[in-house]
Parts: sequence; structure tokens; C-alpha cells
Amino acid sequence: MQNKKFKLIGPFICLLTAIIWGSGFPFQDKVGASADIIDGFSFNGLRFLIAGVVLIPVFLIFEREAHLPREYRLSKLKSTAVFGIISGALLAVSSSLQQFGIQMTGESGRAGFITGLYLIIVPIAAFIIFKQKPSVFVWVAIPFSLAGLYFLSVTNGFNVEVGDLLVLLCAFGFASQIIFVDKVGDRVSVLKFSCVQFFSCGVICMILGLIFGNLTWQGINDNLFAILYCGVMSAGAAYTLQNIGQRFTPPAIASLLFATEGLFATVFECIVETEVPSGRAIIGCLLMLTAVILSQIPKKQKTPN
Repeated sequence: MQNKKFKLIGPFICLLTAIIWGSGFPFQDKVGASADIIDGFSFNGLRFLIAGVVLIPVFLIFEREAHLPREYRLSKLKSTAVFGIISGALLAVSSSLQQFGIQMTGESGRAGFITGLYLIIVPIAAFIIFKQKPSVFVWVAIPFSLAGLYFLSVTNGFNVEVGDLLVLLCAFGFASQIIFVDKVGDRVSVLKFSCVQFFSCGVICMILGLIFGNLTWQGINDNLFAILYCGVMSAGAAYTLQNIGQRFTPPAIASLLFATEGLFATVFECIVETEVPSGRAIIGCLLMLTAVILSQIPKKQKTPN
């Protein structure tokens, strides 16, 4: 019963992660419209640093490990720090590649679709590297999800450009981060791991912002609420939930659920802009929901003869 409970909790947390990510898109669009006074690198850097600061009191309260043997605590702390830095670096590289790609193509929707190709990359890589075989329903769900992403994201045609190739590399980066979190989840303190991940990602992005960006005080002031919301919720809460949810969810199913952020981004953008979704968006949402339902059909257990 306990194992079955965890099997239900994991996908629910992954879906909640996607909802929070989706809720941040309207604020990220607002920041994108202010690119002349705040660049994407600096925005990412600020929000991940905020996420790290917010998480410090959380793990101090809820992740006390003083009762554990000293050698075990030190070993786990070392693993948490090393793996957190690696995960943060993967997150920073992936986000930066995506940002460069969006700047070169000017099509955030198309970039969102290409990024969503980690739907295919994650289960294939998990199968080849770790022999984790997804159920047939997951493989059936993938084309539904990709089709849904296409209807939600791509509205102006599709011509491959250099920026698209950068975003494709970013999809491999996010896939690597999802698989990495899946493999190290049981070897780290999840809240401390998230905190280290945020600080390492934030520092890397801020360095990139100082080199390539154009951050101004006006940019921070005009977008303060967006920075705080995306820092506390889209980064702090959502990525921490990702790390927790993946402890109880196979990576192929987790990637499918994470990809529904595009669906929820459309929903929240319609709410914020008080717009009625287009027929194309509704078709995309229905396809994504179909993929989610298919991915949750349990694999048939073999019965002994």
C-alpha cells in the first residue's frame, strides 16, 4: 500500500511542478519585452539566486539530520554539494542555450516546442544507458504530447535556423539534467541539493549576464514582481518539487508530465490576458491531456506460471 501511495504521489508532484512552471510564463514574457534593460542571463541569475536564498531556512527547519551518524552525514553532504553543482551547471547551460536560441530566432513558441523534444530523448537515453524500459503506453503518449506541443507553440511555420540548433542542444541539456536528478536523487538531501543547484546556476548565469548582458536598475525595478515570482515559485518551489517528484517517478513519465508546462502556460496566459484560447490551442491542450492519461496507465505485471 505504501509503495502504491508513492507511485501516485510522484506523478502528482511532477504535474504540480509543470503547473507552477506554466504559471511563470506570463511573467517571463513581460521580462522578455524589457530585453533592452534586463537580459535573459541576468534574469535567470537573479531568480535562481533568490530561489537559493529562500530555500535556506526551509532546509534548516525541515531537513535536520543531526540524529544521523557523523560519517554518514559528511558523506551525504559531500555528495549533495558535488551533485548539486553539477545539476546547477546543467541547468545554467541549458537555460543559456535556450536564451541564445530564442534571441537568434525571435520565436519563443518554436523554442518551446524544440525544447520539448526531451520527451523523446529522456526515455531513449534512460533505456540505452540504464536499461529502464518504459511501458508501451509511455511510447504511445510521446507522439500525442509532441503533437500537442506543436499546436500550442508553433504558429508561424517552421524553418530550421542556427538558433533552432542551439535550442536543440538545450533539449539535450534538460534531458541530461532530468536523468541526472533521477540517478542521484537517493544519494542527496533533496532540499540542500536544490539549494546548491540554485546557487550554482544563479552564479553561472549572473557571470554570463555580466559578460553578455545589459542589466540595469530600471530593469530590476520595472520587473521586480516577475523576478520575485519566478524566483520563489518557478525556480524555488518548482525545481525543488521536481527533485522530490522524480524520486518516486520513472524519468520517461516525469518528462511527459513536465512537458505539460506548455499546456498550463497557455491556460495562465489566457487568464492573465483575459483571452479566449484559439481552436489550435484547445487541440494542443487536449492532445497533451491525452498523453498525460496514457502515461499513467500502469504497466501490466507479469504473473508467474
